[in-house]
Amino acid sequence: MPNPCENTFSAKSMLIMLNFDSLTKIKPLHPIFLTVIGAIFILSVVIVKLLLYGRDKFYLNFLLSLAIAGIAWYGLIYLLTNSGLIKDYPYLFNKGLPFYYTIAPCLFLYFRGSLNKEYAVFRPSHLLHFLIAIPAVISIIPYNMLSYAAQHEVVSRVVADVEFAFSDSEYIVEPWHWYVFPISALIYTILQIRLAYRASKQQKQNKQTIKWIYFFSAVCFVIFAGMLVINVSILQNRSNIWSILHEGSVVIFLCFCLLVLSFMFFLNPELIYGFTKKAVADSQNIQTDALPLAEEKAKPKMVDTNLAEQVAHAIKEKELFRRPGLNLSELASALEIQNHKLSELFNNHYKLNFSTYINNLRIEYIKTRLDQGDWKQLTLEAIALDAGFSSRNTFFNAFKKVMHTTPSVYLSALKDDKKPQNVTV
Repeated sequence: MPNPCENTFSAKSMLIMLNFDSLTKIKPLHPIFLTVIGAIFILSVVIVKLLLYGRDKFYLNFLLSLAIAGIAWYGLIYLLTNSGLIKDYPYLFNKGLPFYYTIAPCLFLYFRGSLNKEYAVFRPSHLLHFLIAIPAVISIIPYNMLSYAAQHEVVSRVVADVEFAFSDSEYIVEPWHWYVFPISALIYTILQIRLAYRASKQQKQNKQTIKWIYFFSAVCFVIFAGMLVINVSILQNRSNIWSILHEGSVVIFLCFCLLVLSFMFFLNPELIYGFTKKAVADSQNIQTDALPLAEEKAKPKMVDTNLAEQVAHAIKEKELFRRPGLNLSELASALEIQNHKLSELFNNHYKLNFSTYINNLRIEYIKTRLDQGDWKQLTLEAIALDAGFSSRNTFFNAFKKVMHTTPSVYLSALKDDKKPQNVTV
């Protein structure tokens, strides 16, 4: 795509405004324009759905939303510039280039985090992927430092004279962006396909999800490659820009690909929202004449596996259970998760209420320390306090419930080298 700064399918064509005679050729319901409008609408719906229903994967959904917003903005500027309407909105011109550069890196980081939970949270090293947008920011500064009147003059001149879009003016984005943007996007898309290939070798990965990522990446590859083709076409045939942008087969095909890409976000809610079906009973054991209550229990329940892994990582590996007085609301706030979603996770996935789950982890922690001989240096109460119990009675009751014996009896058995039989926590 001609100028990555302002056009969906041609990096430089994003900057090209059509003269008056050319504008008269535009049909109000141009098929290309209709396709782009439809894609923008669908992508906007996807962003709204992510904001409403995808809060449990905040970082990953932020990356995906940023990529989708960049694509939608690209399409919007394409419509405005190639219809001449950008002249009425000069403040929108030369704004999106840095975001266009981040589309492919955001998609790559999103899929990597979705396939490997180690990358599902923000890391400072992720910022390295966005350094490529710095030159783009520098390129759009001169135009955006102008007053509104000056910006309107620049845009009006581009509308009146197509050649100005290719001039050496400091207010026009440098031509090398026409190549660097799509080429960098192609590189990231190849890396994205490589991620899917590696994930396909792991048995735990959902095969349907892998196939979806393959197809999604292939569509992205076609779009970015098409951008590069259009860039070269415009540079080699500047006198035929109108035909390339409005009648060219490549542009028409890329518009169709963009529409397909937008629809694909509705074809795999398991990946986008992290839901999988988990049967609570083996279907082979369900009798055809079972009671209604038994049938209700046998129905599949929705378990957010991404949320389950996020919670387990925070509670176990970070040992949040050792915080005295830890409650559901505090954990939900720390993980930026809604209270009711966290409560449903413990009830449906762990089959325990929050308090019982936390106390079980604390008892497991205490048992490990006692088995390691820490009782020689610390009292039972001190170890219990370190595990997160705030009262002696709560500790003793929880210990007896899990271990089926009292802490004192368990400790005496350790001292006598007659440790009671371990109980799985």
